[in-house]
This record gives sequence, C-alpha cells and structure tokens, in this order.
Amino acid sequence: MSSNFILEMKGIVKVFPLAENPVIANDHVDFSIKKGEIHALVGENGAGKTTLMNILYGMYTQDEGTIILDGMNINIEDPKKAISYGIGMVHQHFVLIPSFTVAENLIFGYEPHKGLFVDLNKARQLASEISQKYGLEVDPDKKIQECSLSTQQRVEILKILLRGASILIFDEPTAVLTPQETKELFKAFRELAQDGKTIIFITHKLREVMAVAERVTVMQKGQVRGVVNVKDTSVEELARLMVGRDVSFTQRRVKRVSDSDKILEVDNLYCLDERGLLALKDVSFHVKAGEILGVAGVGGNGQNELVECLTGLRETINGDIIYKGRKIIKFSAVKIRNLGVGHIPGQRYTRGICKESDVLKNLIMGAHKKHPLSKSIFLNLKQIDKYAENLIKNYSIKTSSKDAPIMNLSGGNVQKCVVAREFTLARDLIIAEEPTRGVDIGAIEFIHTQLLKKSEEGNAIIMVSTDLDEIIALSSRIIVMYDGCIIGEVSPDITFLEEKVGLLMAGIA
Repeated sequence: MSSNFILEMKGIVKVFPLAENPVIANDHVDFSIKKGEIHALVGENGAGKTTLMNILYGMYTQDEGTIILDGMNINIEDPKKAISYGIGMVHQHFVLIPSFTVAENLIFGYEPHKGLFVDLNKARQLASEISQKYGLEVDPDKKIQECSLSTQQRVEILKILLRGASILIFDEPTAVLTPQETKELFKAFRELAQDGKTIIFITHKLREVMAVAERVTVMQKGQVRGVVNVKDTSVEELARLMVGRDVSFTQRRVKRVSDSDKILEVDNLYCLDERGLLALKDVSFHVKAGEILGVAGVGGNGQNELVECLTGLRETINGDIIYKGRKIIKFSAVKIRNLGVGHIPGQRYTRGICKESDVLKNLIMGAHKKHPLSKSIFLNLKQIDKYAENLIKNYSIKTSSKDAPIMNLSGGNVQKCVVAREFTLARDLIIAEEPTRGVDIGAIEFIHTQLLKKSEEGNAIIMVSTDLDEIIALSSRIIVMYDGCIIGEVSPDITFLEEKVGLLMAGIA
C-alpha cells in the first residue's frame, strides 16, 4: 500500500450478464485517492464511472479486484458497510423523505432516543451543530418538500457526515444548482478537504473539473484512459482523453433578424399542473427566424409545462400561441406537428421514441404518411429504406443496421435518432427540450453543431435547458424562468453573464 493513498481500487471488474451480450462495465480498473484531495471522475456515458463508485459504496459487488482502505483489504457488501468504513455517497437523485423535517431526515435510521421515544430535541441539536461545523446552513425544522434543491443537497451531505463519512462521493452534484449555488458547493468541497475529508465527484462538466479538482481520472469504455493533475491539463485535453479525438466546443454565431421574421409569439400564457395549481403565469415571449432562444432555469420552474403547451400536449387556461400569424392555442399535438414544428422531448425514452420498435420505424415516424414515403394508403418501402439510411448516415447514428431494436443503441445514438427525425420534419420551428441531457461529450458536440446549422438555415429554435453552459454557448437571446414566470431576459453579450443569469435562476430579478 502506497502511503500517498488513503484508498485504492485495484483490478476492478464488473460484468452485467444481459440476455444477448454481457456488458463489461468495469474492465480491470485501477483507481486511487489521497486523503484530503478533491478528485474528479469523468468519461462518456457508459464509460463505467457510476458503476465504479456504486461498487465503492456497496450498491454493487465487483466480480474481480480488491479495495484497500488505510492499508487493509476490505469487502463492501452494502451501503451500510460502506458507511461503517467512512464512505458516503450523495446520489444525483436525492434520497430524502419529503414530509419529514431536515432534522428528521438527518437522523433517519440512526435516531437518538429518550426512553422509548425518538429525541427530536437532540435531533435538532445535532442538525444545528453539524451544519455550523461544516458551514452548510439548514433550518432543522423545515420540511424537505419546502426546501430548495440546493438545500436538499446540503441535507444529503450533512446526512453522510453525521454518519461519520470521511470519503464523500458525489454523482453529478451540480446538475440541479444555479451558478452561485455551484460556487457555494465548491467552497464547501474545499472546506471539507481542508478538514481532512476526501471528495470524489462524477461530472461531465469539464470546466467544473478545472475549477475545483486537484486530480482527475478519465474513463472510456470501462477502462481508465488517464489520471492527470488538473494544473497540468486543459478542457481540450480532457475531452480528447474522454472520446479519443479532438472535440470542437461550438459557439453561437448570432445572425441579424428583423421584427417581421417572428415565427412564434406567446402572449399572457397560463396553465395548470397535475395538482391543479398554476404552473405558468403570464408567460409572454417571441422567437424569430434564425434565432436560438435559450430558456434557462433550475428544473421544475415551469419549463416542461411550457413545452407541453407549445406542442399541444397540455391545455392552457388563458393566453395565445401564434405560429406564423396563426393562432394555434387549441390545436392538437398532431395538428401542430403537421404544421412543421419539430419537437425534441426532454424524456427521450418515454416521449421521444417507441422503445418496442426498430431504428427505421423511429426515424420515419411523422413522415411515413407523406410523399414520398407513402402514396394513398400504401407505404413505399424502397423510399422508406432510403430515407432511414440517409438519416443514419447524415446524423452519424451508430447502429448495426436500420432494423436493429432502438433500445440496442447507446443513449447518445438514441438522441441522435430523435434529433434526425425532428430536424428533418421541421420547416420553421424547432422546440428542443434538454437536447443533450444524459449524452456524452461527442454526441453533445454533434447535436450542438446541428442546432447551429438549423438556425443558420433560418429555423427558429426554442432551446430549453437546465445546462447553463449550453444556454450561454448557443443562445441568441436568453429568457429565464422562475416559479412559472419569465423573470428576466438577457443578451449573451453582456458582462458577468453567468452571474446575472444565475441570480435570475434563483428568483432575484
């Protein structure tokens, strides 16, 4: 055991025995961390990052390999065992009980007792003490359902600290945070490291790696491709290690447009959510031909409901939606689609594709009733094959064949299928909701290039994304949503853009 490392994982192998082809998620992976360091773990989707950390946290058991902690070989059968070794994990989707208070969540499963009863006063005291110790401010008596996402994340961190964790694993920790909240989290990382805690965080945001990590391990296809000191590397080099080639980071090319080029106008829009509460309140905006209008905001502030209203998937209770001078407020989803509106849904597996079908059928959906793919009630199979093959080629979709089940494709290639279909169907307007969520850096580069290309061809694009880097890189204008309203609009050319958008995302107009 090297004295430099507090923990080592050696020769880790994990195979998932799926029905047809077993997936080797970790292929003899070596991973090591030093006490008190902040270590980033990066790689494309399917590279094996989360699997490796799930093994360290006891969610999975490795098929081969050893874990060495403080010079001793250890076996981690489950998360409780991991906690006993001082290893804690904050998952991307928080594991909290909404109706419980912060204090009740912190002590859940480890309750202090006073006689036969849980000592809630002691729980509040513990919550206050640990939050003050680590500078992670929380209100012990506030219910989780009333807390912001950043506060819920703090509760998750405090929860594992209260259980004695000295090695803290974070899976995509900034996915739900504003830029200001991200800076606060990184400040907490540094303070925890100074206190002797070790931080491992999984991310796909390479600029965040450069901002806070000391070392970074890069994985590709289940193997480690490199371990580098952050001070000796760059975003471009990390991207090259991740995908095996140079990656171009696309930037918007703003095009001059006139007021007469308005493709879509939204005026005074209101709608309800599933609980019957207002989800959108007095939403008004427009988008012109050739523009990419970025819609920013922390998830859950009305963006999804807005997209559903624009695409005919949700009823409105007030307001107007005008497409090329025509009111479409009462149009069905099919009628809006037939007007030539492309829609990339935020949930590609539930709304973007038919999971039971093959690649070809998913590519032709919406075009199969139109010339030249059909004539009257008959399908032109020769033209359909040609159409699908062209999309597979033009959009660089990696598939064994056009007849392969869509679910055999990687997440990035499934998204490319959705993008290819919708961009081909669209005539003037594309609504892209989280267009690169959950896809790897190579697919992100490709999709961004295609969005810019469609914009330059004169399409109006509404891009809804919780990834602020994406919004800033591509948008011609940016509107920010908070609590169902548009709280502000900013130009991408202003100074301190990230800070100003971040304040809007936090509800500060």
